[in-house]
Amino acid sequence: MKTKQLFLSLAILLFCNIVSLSQNPVSTLEHDGTTQVFYGQGSFVDAYNASVSGDQIYLSTGFFAAPTSIAKGIKIIGASHFPDSANVAKRTFIIPAFDGGGLRLNINAGADSLHLEGLYINGDIKYDAYNSINYVKVLRCRLSSAYFQSNSATATKSHCSFEECFIDGIDCAGYVTNLFVKHCILNSAIYNINGSALIDGNIFLSTSCIFNSVYSSIIKNNIVLSRDCVYDGYSYGNSYFNNLFIRGSWDFPLNTANNNYLGIPQADIFINQTGNAIDYTHDYHLKNPEQYIGTDETQVGIYGGTTPFKEKGLPSNPQIINKNIADQTDTNGNLPINFTVKAQKN
Repeated sequence: MKTKQLFLSLAILLFCNIVSLSQNPVSTLEHDGTTQVFYGQGSFVDAYNASVSGDQIYLSTGFFAAPTSIAKGIKIIGASHFPDSANVAKRTFIIPAFDGGGLRLNINAGADSLHLEGLYINGDIKYDAYNSINYVKVLRCRLSSAYFQSNSATATKSHCSFEECFIDGIDCAGYVTNLFVKHCILNSAIYNINGSALIDGNIFLSTSCIFNSVYSSIIKNNIVLSRDCVYDGYSYGNSYFNNLFIRGSWDFPLNTANNNYLGIPQADIFINQTGNAIDYTHDYHLKNPEQYIGTDETQVGIYGGTTPFKEKGLPSNPQIINKNIADQTDTNGNLPINFTVKAQKN
């Protein structure tokens, strides 16, 4: 069964790549062993409308209009959010609808176990304030900010995660628990965590306060470039372990701290990084990885841990690493096409 699914995925990838060469984006829906293919910038919406919870949607490179909201527990996988030779069209570029507050991809009731991967989301993600939504995973995506809102105790947001993402900031107003943020690069800060969050191995680029109204959470193995402050006076009960700070000596009132690295000059941290904004041309590998060790005995930052940050943000499905398409057909009228496809470990 697994072999059959792998060959199906490979066939879909090859097909989407061929079609996307003509700049016609493709969305492929997998449902219960059957496959549907949709074309054009509206194809993501068409595939979503035809899907049910448990389905998978694969998006080629190109530009896609997004559904007004996502309210199904589906898996949506694009090609990557990284540019290819500065050509933005090589990304899977998602254009959310305008909802009055900006371009936002709205996550609504029914989206439990939603999985978003390999997408450049040109706007924010906003979680429904009036309903419970749990186990939403955002992996290897670029987005502006994420907004959690919970207007009542019955509208919880639990076990949601951001992993290996480029993201501006995260605001967790309301009943948000067990948030997981790992190996992300953030332009801004995290706000309003009510407890039980795990913030592990990230890079925080902002010079201002990074943790604002964050309570009873574990904050470890991060790299923090804030010069002004690390957390505000409303953040307490947190555990700060093995984080690297450019800010010099300071205390941790009402928090627990151990084995943190203080006063490290920004110029001494990364192979190639300047300023305080996300930049795809920067190299976030550490100059001295053996010098800054995290809680798990690997380096701090995005390249630590057992599953370090994946270069170029490639999604977990099989990837085409080489292609050769002939300029003309052969004597039998066939167009010779050769692809090399590599399975992904993670």
